[in-house]
Amino acid sequence: MNILKISAIFVSLFLSLHLQAASLQVRVQSIHDGDTLTGVGVDDGVKYKIRLMGVDTPEVDFNKKSQGDAAFKARDFLIELVPLNSVITISEDSEKDKHGRILGLITANGIDVNKEMLRQGWGFLYFIYPFDKGIVSDYVEMAKEAYEQKRGVFSEEYAGTEEPYMFRMSVTFQKGRNPVGDFETKQLYKAEDMASIPVWKRVFFPNTEFAQANGYR
Repeated sequence: MNILKISAIFVSLFLSLHLQAASLQVRVQSIHDGDTLTGVGVDDGVKYKIRLMGVDTPEVDFNKKSQGDAAFKARDFLIELVPLNSVITISEDSEKDKHGRILGLITANGIDVNKEMLRQGWGFLYFIYPFDKGIVSDYVEMAKEAYEQKRGVFSEEYAGTEEPYMFRMSVTFQKGRNPVGDFETKQLYKAEDMASIPVWKRVFFPNTEFAQANGYR
């Protein structure tokens, strides 16, 4: 099967996972860490688990392992942005992942929550293809600002914080296999060479073929 056919299948899957409804309002019930929360739909009473799209924050509890104070700081900052019992809006541009969770673009009180988590440095940029290039571009700018201004996990106090996806692999005794791209230069690297790309502009692909089909070399 050639790359174009594979891409077409993958894009179809992506579209099938896309939220079909208009923007959704959810009342926040609990916040697990800086990128994951649960809530109940204001209109439908359905319980939703929501993960912030494009944002990966230090793990509070992953397989009974924690990234410590940085994880709690990230969680507490999310709680400041979206307090328990507050109502958030999930954009119609949000997606659903294979586990049925909403990969949410969230706003609360006029604030883009995802961007603010990145801008204040309490999350790492985290996109796996397929992704919307416009959204990634905006989020890269927020992540870059946090990195350059040494905020949050990039501050002197938390500068040693491991990228959460690396932490999860370490805890589960796995090694990264996915190729990683530099969003700005479109240069592609093997997983073991991802340190060559600044953390604020890394994007991930399921395989080299998808990356090359999207202009990465």
